[in-house]
Amino acid sequence: MTKKHKNKLPLLNFSQQTSSSKVDLLEEKLLALCHKIHQLQCKDMLKKKELPVAFVTFKSRSAAAVAAQLQQHTHPLIWVTELAPEPRDVSWRNLRVSYRVVPLYRLGVVIAASLLTIFFAIPVTAVQGIAKYEKLKKWFPPAMVVQLIPGLSSIVTGYLPSVVLKGFIYIVPFAMFAMAKVSGYVSRSKEEIKACNMVFYFLVGNVFFVSVLSGSLFDTIGKFISHPKVIPSQLATAVSAQADFFVTYILTDGLSGFSLEVLQPGLLIWDALKSCTLGTQREKSPYLYSFPYFRIIPFISLSILIGLVYAVVAPLLLPFLIVYFCLGYVVYINQIQDMYETTYETCGQYWPYIHHYILLAIILMQITMIGLFGLKLKPAASISTIPLLLFTLMFNEYCKMRFLPSFHHYSLKDAAENDELDEKCGQLEFHYENASNAYCPPGLQPVNFMTSESSSTPLVS
Repeated sequence: MTKKHKNKLPLLNFSQQTSSSKVDLLEEKLLALCHKIHQLQCKDMLKKKELPVAFVTFKSRSAAAVAAQLQQHTHPLIWVTELAPEPRDVSWRNLRVSYRVVPLYRLGVVIAASLLTIFFAIPVTAVQGIAKYEKLKKWFPPAMVVQLIPGLSSIVTGYLPSVVLKGFIYIVPFAMFAMAKVSGYVSRSKEEIKACNMVFYFLVGNVFFVSVLSGSLFDTIGKFISHPKVIPSQLATAVSAQADFFVTYILTDGLSGFSLEVLQPGLLIWDALKSCTLGTQREKSPYLYSFPYFRIIPFISLSILIGLVYAVVAPLLLPFLIVYFCLGYVVYINQIQDMYETTYETCGQYWPYIHHYILLAIILMQITMIGLFGLKLKPAASISTIPLLLFTLMFNEYCKMRFLPSFHHYSLKDAAENDELDEKCGQLEFHYENASNAYCPPGLQPVNFMTSESSSTPLVS
């Protein structure tokens, strides 16, 4: 037995050596091919017209802040400077878009988003017709069969409208994000912020106002235009009538929305479609995507708006809303830590927009309070609420002057302090070298073959 084993070992060693030598030869050939591809790409880029855009690196943060916040030329469209996003956040496809054409692109995106918001009011109004059984019988006479089954009519008129509405609205954030990509922003974070704004106003227009005023939408709009003084009373009446619908909407969003967020059926289906259409090749991390700010922030802001408005009209909604936010906190903490991948740092850029959404909700709540006190025949309480509305608007203007510039500009004082800290730690040259090599187009970045090998490793060793 020992002789047999001694005879077999050299054969195994010889086969391992030959296989490793073949792998080394293939890796050398692959590296040579990648080098040739990079040379051809560089030649192709030099032959084409040079793009009127560049990333400029500075040896200090203070110099970069001064250059980014000053006008470089008497003609403001010849040299346009701004702080560059981090390398992971750059939208390389939009760098070729000229600043002269960007306003046209953004105007087209605003028109397209407005048309989508207007035409989407049709299915939302139809969904609200389901919630009112008398109108449903007029529009669809076979719905009278629902009365034959005990308890089914309450499910159809109570829970079904919220489910149908959530199904219709699920596609909207992705459509808005696709529109925002055409707006010409040079960073992915600004694209998501633009999509976040469009989705929020879409939800306020369709889910809140159209759902509240859907009983007689065009008549109510006509009254608002002809008699602006009746807006608070009409809004208070319509909001009070739709309290049950928004309770079921919050329950539907909490029970189904968070469970679908944990299960991620959309990403699983998308990955299955990609594997079927693109073959068996898989990426390094096929299930890791960036956190969808454009989809999550608008829906949470809409829930805040509904809670603030109905805190006066229907306080019974508040316990459901507290459970909704507690459940959402647990779910999204898990998703951020274990599910989504951090593709870029937001640096707090969403906070001014969330502040704006909350202030809009407070203003709507106060207008509803004025109308509600008027309906209750309490003119003194209604009149005393008007100064509160004015103070809210004044507080918003103060926040714009005091805090908003800090989100748009990098102060020279902070830049100089950070430069001094880097000089003391000896990190200034290190940051300069990293910045000069970081902004490289994806097509010219060197290929890392070790990352592709990790996809073939087994999950359990």
